[in-house]
Amino acid sequence: MSIENATIRERALLHLNRFPGMTPSELFNVPFDLTQDGIATVLGISRAHASLELKKLKEVGKLDDWQAHIKGSGTKRRVYYLLPDGIAEAEQLRKRFEGAGIAVDALLDMKRCEPEVMWDSLSAKDKATFGAACVFRVKIDRRTLPETSTGVIPADFYGMTCISDAVRERYLSLATPEEARAWHSYAADWWMDHEGGGADEGQHQERLYHLVEAGRNTEACGLLYRKSEAFVDNTNEDLLSILKRMTVSPKHAEAIYNIRARAALDCKDAEDALACADALADYLTPDADLIRAEACMLTGDAQKGFDIAAAMFEKGSSPKAALVAARCLFAMKRHDEASGFLDSASKRLSQDDIATGIDDILMLRAGVAYARGRPEEALGYLSKAKKASRKKRVKERADALSKNIRNGKAVSFD
Repeated sequence: MSIENATIRERALLHLNRFPGMTPSELFNVPFDLTQDGIATVLGISRAHASLELKKLKEVGKLDDWQAHIKGSGTKRRVYYLLPDGIAEAEQLRKRFEGAGIAVDALLDMKRCEPEVMWDSLSAKDKATFGAACVFRVKIDRRTLPETSTGVIPADFYGMTCISDAVRERYLSLATPEEARAWHSYAADWWMDHEGGGADEGQHQERLYHLVEAGRNTEACGLLYRKSEAFVDNTNEDLLSILKRMTVSPKHAEAIYNIRARAALDCKDAEDALACADALADYLTPDADLIRAEACMLTGDAQKGFDIAAAMFEKGSSPKAALVAARCLFAMKRHDEASGFLDSASKRLSQDDIATGIDDILMLRAGVAYARGRPEEALGYLSKAKKASRKKRVKERADALSKNIRNGKAVSFD
């Protein structure tokens, strides 16, 4: 006997036998696992298939059903339980499988058994599917993964995978480095196939993560380069962590270090920002000095940052340099001077017909207005910044600051 030989009928009996206390006398708090949808999820089959199997078992007197309230939802649904003949057959099945060295819990659901036990029970093909399911960091449609014959990947009511972090980490700890890279490679390709034209930055970031973990750094660099605006507009700690693990290809090195520097600055990681500035210095780009100026502000030396940015602005009237200089002045509470540099930045962007950076200018104008004791003016700038920005973090920050100002709470624009 092999684990692959377990039929849907046998799995259904074994599954229902795990709930001996659930009978028609229980009208409330019945587990979702006893509904038709729950049984289908645990067995890894469609709802229609589950309905057919349950009907057959009912016709031969193995099980029956009743109406009860489902735990956690309060809704009343049809649920199933084993009759004496069904219990007897399920017990015989359990003895037969366990006598053959097959873990019944592994046969039914990865959540209900020790990973080591289940891992040994899985076929090579199903190990690949389970491993791929575990490397995904977000829920995905279970139906988009290959079917499994030697175990069931848990899914929720909507058919989305629901593997807890604890279960995921324990299974992944059993993998060899080669297996883990193969699973991440599968996940990276899955995201490419399921991105489509309307993919958001979260999907791009997930694909980037899997490409890096799979060791496909050339493709990771290419993705980062092609979607640079989306990544820069939505920097976060997780993205920065991914970028730090990348092996940067020479072809896109300048662009990638710029993106990583932006992420480091937004996440207030001055050390990594300075490391990126050092890398960019080889490309003779003015961005290297601007990054250093902003990093100086993070380390508490706003005056040094201002000196660098002001010198760059005087040399080339760069709106970026004017904005950084304004930020440094704002950090030193020299609000009137900061406002002057913001005017210069706005004027230059308007002359060049450039929209990039307007949201950052408006956010800082809001900070200057608030520091001058003009909360209503600050709210106006925050509203404009939110409308002008494509960046999720800017929109969220504008909302949070506006809410606190309206509620009379003190806020910080640093």
